[in-house]
Amino acid sequence: MNNGWQIQGRKISLSLWVGCVCLLSHAVFAQAQTVNVDVGVLATRGGAEAQHRWQPTLDWLSERVPNTHFVLHPFTLQQMEQAVENQTVDFVITNPGQAVRLGRQYPFSWLATLNSANTTRKNGTTHAIGSALVVRRDSSFMTIESLSGQSLAAVDENAFGGYLTLRFEVNKLGLSQSTYFSDTQFLGFPLDALIYQLRNKHIDAAIVPVCLIERMNKEGLIGFSNYRVINNIAPDDFSCATSTPLYPNWSFAKTGKGDERLAKLITRALLSLPSHEDAALAANSLGWTSPISQLSVDKLYQGLDMHPLQKPWWQEAVAWLKLNQQWGWMLFILVLSLNAYHFLLEYRFSRSKCDLESTLHSLKEKNSMLEHAQRVSIVGELGSSLAHEINQPLAAIRNYSQGGLLRLKKGQSAQELIPILAKIDQQVIRADSIVQRLRKLINKRQIAKVECEINSIISDTLALLEYDFQKKKIHITRDHSTEIYTLWGDAVGIQQVLLNIFNNAADACLQREELPHHIDIDVQCNDSTIMIKIRDNGIGLEEDSESLFKAFFTTKENGLGLGLAICRDVIEAHQGKFLLEPASPQGCCVTVIFPRLSTLLPNKKENEK
Repeated sequence: MNNGWQIQGRKISLSLWVGCVCLLSHAVFAQAQTVNVDVGVLATRGGAEAQHRWQPTLDWLSERVPNTHFVLHPFTLQQMEQAVENQTVDFVITNPGQAVRLGRQYPFSWLATLNSANTTRKNGTTHAIGSALVVRRDSSFMTIESLSGQSLAAVDENAFGGYLTLRFEVNKLGLSQSTYFSDTQFLGFPLDALIYQLRNKHIDAAIVPVCLIERMNKEGLIGFSNYRVINNIAPDDFSCATSTPLYPNWSFAKTGKGDERLAKLITRALLSLPSHEDAALAANSLGWTSPISQLSVDKLYQGLDMHPLQKPWWQEAVAWLKLNQQWGWMLFILVLSLNAYHFLLEYRFSRSKCDLESTLHSLKEKNSMLEHAQRVSIVGELGSSLAHEINQPLAAIRNYSQGGLLRLKKGQSAQELIPILAKIDQQVIRADSIVQRLRKLINKRQIAKVECEINSIISDTLALLEYDFQKKKIHITRDHSTEIYTLWGDAVGIQQVLLNIFNNAADACLQREELPHHIDIDVQCNDSTIMIKIRDNGIGLEEDSESLFKAFFTTKENGLGLGLAICRDVIEAHQGKFLLEPASPQGCCVTVIFPRLSTLLPNKKENEK
């Protein structure tokens, strides 16, 4: 009996040993058949955070898919694109922006879309990606527009949930993107660094993905009350603040390297993930749902001219030319014709330039000749002016000389000729004054002005003309006022003006045959002006006054045409007026108006006192 039990015990031990060997062999065989599957994950907050968030999901898949071990690889944006291009990963978990860009360039299959828990709805939301434009709570910036050109920071210029979504919103507001983002820094991953830069006041605002500050507050990294999101347009049932509309959530996708049959198993496992499992809780989600449309993402890239399928302008042009060859040839001929026309214009321009240079040279020679002729003309004009002015004292000297000779012929003594010789001496001095005055005018020197009494100047002038007027039988009528009218002026110049006017009046009277011939002189004065009116009963004005004032214009047979022009220049130099008008019923009236001494020198009397 004992032997029997022993034998039976040995049989049982052998059976157990054989069973253990079989189980061990099966386990070794199963381990040998396990396949590693590489999954690339966009690590927006660094590798450690990516492991914490997505490793439970990969563990869930490893449990649900037989003989498969899923290996997580955290990537940046550039690393993810290189991995897909080089086919070093089988599957990827990334945001919709990068998923669309990769899916439009490489063989890509979307398996599922993350169902976010950031909402009050029980079934979650598949739209949870956008931008939050964050400023400090005490910041003075209140709108998106107010941050144009300010110091901003973002993770990357190709980051979808952050920079690109805000850039698209700025574009829709009609703001200049180059101006708005002129002072933007791209700091790269992790995203937390953007908030820390804002906290330390190194930047004015941070462009971050939606829900980042809420997660960091929940993790105890920051105080949510210290920050504010600009232009918060979050839906009522969405728990995070957002500055832009929300776009589709993260996607789980198969690359060109991934196995199709394995993709089916992964899709079933993801869709069956309950919301209470650790994998769903770690991803802050309610699990996964079937892939949703990425049309809004495509439109965003098109609006920013960044869509992967958009060709460069030159490629678009080549494609258009292939489809529209007849228009292409017409455009080519048009460009060729325009070039030919351009070269023709260049040739004509060059030839015209040579002709113009030749003409300019000829004009310079003629201009030199013209300047020489002008100098000769000026010399002649000055000579004529000098002759006209000197003629007045010479005529007076002649009259006095004739008078002296007549007295000598009548037997008068030499003693009686002394007044006549004195007057001749005065005219010589006057002629010298005229010459000196003309020299000053030529040299552009200021003519000396002194205090003058107008009645005295009129009396001296009439004294010069007395003998000539008696000879011509011209009667002078004058109001012999004893009042003194003073002005500040050039006595020689004023006497030249009066001599000119009296001689012109006398000549006008002699041209009229009817007698008597008379000239009336009237002096009027008020607080500001002295007005001299000289009226004759001659032939009157034969031309308009403007023509008479022009240099070298004359109605006299032997006249030079300089008298009235010189008169007007002298009077205007005294800030006065010179007027010519017909007299009634016959003749001409000349009006000369001078400002009084008190008007020109308001402080003179006070200084004398």
